[in-house]
Amino acid sequence: MYELTYIISPVAGEIDSNAVTAKVRSFIAEQLTGQVTKEYIGEKKRLSYPIKKQNSGIYVAAEVIIEPEKMDALTKFLKLNNDILRHLIINIKEGVKAKRPARFKPTATAIPADEISTAKTEKVGIEELDRKLEELLK
Repeated sequence: MYELTYIISPVAGEIDSNAVTAKVRSFIAEQLTGQVTKEYIGEKKRLSYPIKKQNSGIYVAAEVIIEPEKMDALTKFLKLNNDILRHLIINIKEGVKAKRPARFKPTATAIPADEISTAKTEKVGIEELDRKLEELLK
């Protein structure tokens, strides 16, 4: 199972975005003997940067069941279609839910916890710091 996401050109979108999605759906069904299980047609959105001299596009996301050997034919069809600005195909493993990465990783401190509590209460003089620094540099 694959997730196919593509952006329809706004020029083609003004005419009919459903015609472009029907063309992609029929190519998958007839030429590649695949199946579109889910499809979502979004609204017209502004792009972050121009693609093929277009500043906006209509996003379409679809879940597709297709044989892996036929992915090259689908990619070629999407590249040659002038109504599609960009596409992305992602392999989805069934039954596996993607894990979200952790926001941060806890860091280990170099100083033991019992020394941290005593280090906060004691004040160290400059002379003692210089002496310890000289010992470390030797």
